[in-house]
Amino acid sequence: MAHLSYQVARKQLVSFLRTQGFQVHPDEVYCPALEHCWVDVAALKGYDYWAFEYKSRNDSIKRGLEQCRSYSHAFNYVVLVADRYRATASPYFVSFKRNGFGVWSHRENGFNPLLQPRRQLTVRQSRAVIERQFTRLQRHTQSSTDQKISDWFPTMNEPTGTSILSVLPRPIVPLSDNLGRFR
Repeated sequence: MAHLSYQVARKQLVSFLRTQGFQVHPDEVYCPALEHCWVDVAALKGYDYWAFEYKSRNDSIKRGLEQCRSYSHAFNYVVLVADRYRATASPYFVSFKRNGFGVWSHRENGFNPLLQPRRQLTVRQSRAVIERQFTRLQRHTQSSTDQKISDWFPTMNEPTGTSILSVLPRPIVPLSDNLGRFR
Protein backbone atom coordinates (compact mmCIF):
# COMPACT_ATOMS: atom_id res chain seq x y z
CA MET A 1 0.00 0.00 0.00
CA ALA A 2 1.30 3.43 -0.88
CA HIS A 3 1.65 5.82 2.02
CA LEU A 4 -1.43 8.02 2.21
CA SER A 5 -1.25 11.64 3.18
CA TYR A 6 -2.97 12.59 6.41
CA GLN A 7 -5.64 14.58 4.53
CA VAL A 8 -6.54 11.63 2.27
CA ALA A 9 -6.58 9.16 5.16
CA ARG A 10 -8.73 11.52 7.26
CA LYS A 11 -11.25 11.92 4.43
CA GLN A 12 -11.48 8.14 4.06
CA LEU A 13 -12.04 7.73 7.80
CA VAL A 14 -14.72 10.44 7.84
CA SER A 15 -16.51 8.84 4.87
CA PHE A 16 -16.37 5.41 6.48
CA LEU A 17 -17.72 6.69 9.81
CA ARG A 18 -20.64 8.41 8.08
CA THR A 19 -21.61 5.12 6.42
CA GLN A 20 -21.63 3.59 9.92
CA GLY A 21 -24.13 6.16 11.25
CA PHE A 22 -21.72 8.56 12.96
CA GLN A 23 -22.22 12.33 12.90
CA VAL A 24 -18.66 13.47 12.20
CA HIS A 25 -17.32 16.89 13.12
CA PRO A 26 -15.78 18.38 9.94
CA ASP A 27 -12.70 19.77 11.73
CA GLU A 28 -10.21 18.58 14.28
CA VAL A 29 -11.82 19.05 17.70
CA TYR A 30 -10.27 20.75 20.71
CA CYS A 31 -9.96 18.43 23.70
CA PRO A 32 -9.31 20.08 27.09
CA ALA A 33 -6.34 17.90 27.97
CA LEU A 34 -2.97 18.97 29.30
CA GLU A 35 -1.26 17.59 26.21
CA HIS A 36 -2.39 16.45 22.77
CA CYS A 37 -5.39 18.73 22.70
CA TRP A 38 -6.50 18.30 19.04
CA VAL A 39 -8.41 15.15 18.10
CA ASP A 40 -7.96 14.08 14.46
CA VAL A 41 -11.58 12.94 14.01
CA ALA A 42 -14.38 13.41 16.54
CA ALA A 43 -17.77 11.84 16.01
CA LEU A 44 -21.10 11.41 17.73
CA LYS A 45 -23.18 8.24 17.60
CA GLY A 46 -26.30 8.18 19.72
CA TYR A 47 -25.29 9.94 22.93
CA ASP A 48 -21.67 8.82 22.84
CA TYR A 49 -18.71 10.88 21.69
CA TRP A 50 -15.90 9.07 19.88
CA ALA A 51 -12.28 10.20 19.38
CA PHE A 52 -10.25 8.73 16.52
CA GLU A 53 -6.51 9.29 16.44
CA TYR A 54 -4.91 8.54 13.08
CA LYS A 55 -1.28 7.43 13.03
CA SER A 56 0.54 7.34 9.70
CA ARG A 57 3.71 5.31 9.13
CA ASN A 58 5.83 8.21 10.38
CA ASP A 59 3.86 8.74 13.60
CA SER A 60 4.70 7.20 16.96
CA ILE A 61 2.33 4.55 18.34
CA LYS A 62 3.59 5.46 21.83
CA ARG A 63 2.52 9.06 21.23
CA GLY A 64 -0.85 7.70 20.04
CA LEU A 65 -1.27 5.92 23.37
CA GLU A 66 -0.55 9.16 25.26
CA GLN A 67 -3.08 11.00 23.11
CA CYS A 68 -5.71 8.33 23.72
CA ARG A 69 -5.19 8.67 27.47
CA SER A 70 -5.79 12.42 27.18
CA TYR A 71 -8.91 11.99 25.05
CA SER A 72 -10.43 9.43 27.41
CA HIS A 73 -11.30 12.22 29.87
CA ALA A 74 -13.70 13.80 27.38
CA PHE A 75 -14.80 11.04 24.98
CA ASN A 76 -16.80 7.89 25.71
CA TYR A 77 -14.85 5.84 23.18
CA VAL A 78 -11.28 6.30 21.98
CA VAL A 79 -9.81 4.55 18.93
CA LEU A 80 -6.32 4.54 17.42
CA VAL A 81 -6.34 4.05 13.65
CA ALA A 82 -3.08 2.79 12.12
CA ASP A 83 -1.60 0.27 9.74
CA ARG A 84 -2.49 -3.18 11.09
CA TYR A 85 1.04 -4.47 11.38
CA ARG A 86 2.35 -1.37 13.12
CA ALA A 87 -0.47 -1.39 15.65
CA THR A 88 -0.47 -5.07 16.57
CA ALA A 89 3.33 -5.46 16.53
CA SER A 90 3.78 -2.44 18.79
CA PRO A 91 4.83 -3.13 22.38
CA TYR A 92 2.07 -0.67 23.35
CA PHE A 93 -0.75 -2.82 21.90
CA VAL A 94 -1.30 -4.45 25.31
CA SER A 95 -1.63 -0.98 26.89
CA PHE A 96 -4.38 -0.05 24.43
CA LYS A 97 -6.26 -3.19 25.46
CA ARG A 98 -5.68 -2.65 29.19
CA ASN A 99 -6.92 0.97 28.97
CA GLY A 100 -10.01 0.05 26.94
CA PHE A 101 -8.96 1.90 23.79
CA GLY A 102 -9.90 0.56 20.41
CA VAL A 103 -7.42 -0.16 17.65
CA TRP A 104 -8.52 -0.15 14.00
CA SER A 105 -6.40 -1.04 11.04
CA HIS A 106 -6.44 1.03 7.87
CA ARG A 107 -5.59 -0.61 4.57
CA GLU A 108 -6.28 1.23 1.33
CA ASN A 109 -9.94 2.27 1.64
CA GLY A 110 -10.94 -0.14 4.39
CA PHE A 111 -11.06 -0.02 8.16
CA ASN A 112 -11.07 -3.09 10.34
CA PRO A 113 -11.52 -3.19 14.14
CA LEU A 114 -8.66 -5.14 15.70
CA LEU A 115 -9.57 -4.22 19.25
CA GLN A 116 -13.02 -2.98 20.26
CA PRO A 117 -13.03 0.06 22.58
CA ARG A 118 -14.67 -0.02 25.99
CA ARG A 119 -16.82 2.85 27.21
CA GLN A 120 -14.75 5.40 29.16
CA LEU A 121 -15.88 7.24 32.27
CA THR A 122 -15.55 10.89 31.26
CA VAL A 123 -14.87 14.01 33.31
CA ARG A 124 -17.96 16.22 33.22
CA GLN A 125 -16.17 19.51 32.50
CA SER A 126 -14.07 17.96 29.73
CA ARG A 127 -17.06 16.30 28.08
CA ALA A 128 -18.96 19.62 28.22
CA VAL A 129 -16.26 21.21 26.05
CA ILE A 130 -16.78 18.51 23.42
CA GLU A 131 -20.58 18.81 23.61
CA ARG A 132 -20.38 22.59 23.05
CA GLN A 133 -18.33 22.11 19.89
CA PHE A 134 -20.91 19.71 18.48
CA THR A 135 -23.80 21.97 19.56
CA ARG A 136 -22.22 24.95 17.79
CA LEU A 137 -21.78 22.79 14.71
CA GLN A 138 -25.43 21.73 14.74
CA ARG A 139 -26.64 25.32 15.17
CA HIS A 140 -24.33 26.55 12.44
CA THR A 141 -25.27 23.89 9.88
CA GLN A 142 -29.02 23.96 10.47
CA SER A 143 -30.74 26.50 8.26
CA SER A 144 -34.40 27.16 7.54
CA THR A 145 -34.20 24.85 4.52
CA ASP A 146 -33.10 21.99 6.79
CA GLN A 147 -36.11 22.32 9.07
CA LYS A 148 -39.19 20.17 8.77
CA ILE A 149 -42.38 21.91 7.73
CA SER A 150 -43.92 21.00 11.09
CA ASP A 151 -41.33 23.28 12.77
CA TRP A 152 -43.06 26.29 11.18
CA PHE A 153 -46.50 25.61 12.71
CA PRO A 154 -47.77 25.61 16.30
CA THR A 155 -47.88 22.30 18.08
CA MET A 156 -51.17 20.52 18.42
CA ASN A 157 -50.87 20.33 22.21
CA GLU A 158 -53.74 22.41 23.51
CA PRO A 159 -52.95 24.86 26.30
CA THR A 160 -55.21 24.35 29.29
CA GLY A 161 -58.59 26.02 28.83
CA THR A 162 -58.23 26.88 25.13
CA SER A 163 -59.43 25.23 21.99
CA ILE A 164 -57.02 24.08 19.32
CA LEU A 165 -58.94 26.33 16.92
CA SER A 166 -57.94 29.42 18.88
CA VAL A 167 -54.22 28.84 18.22
CA LEU A 168 -54.57 28.12 14.51
CA PRO A 169 -54.60 31.06 12.10
CA ARG A 170 -57.98 32.06 10.65
CA PRO A 171 -58.44 31.07 7.01
CA ILE A 172 -58.37 33.86 4.46
CA VAL A 173 -61.46 33.92 2.27
CA PRO A 174 -60.74 35.10 -1.29
CA LEU A 175 -62.30 38.46 -2.16
CA SER A 176 -64.08 37.06 -5.23
CA ASP A 177 -66.15 34.73 -3.01
CA ASN A 178 -67.31 37.65 -0.86
CA LEU A 179 -68.49 39.82 -3.76
CA GLY A 180 -71.44 37.55 -4.52
CA ARG A 181 -73.01 38.25 -1.10
CA PHE A 182 -73.50 41.97 -1.77
CA ARG A 183 -75.32 41.76 -5.11
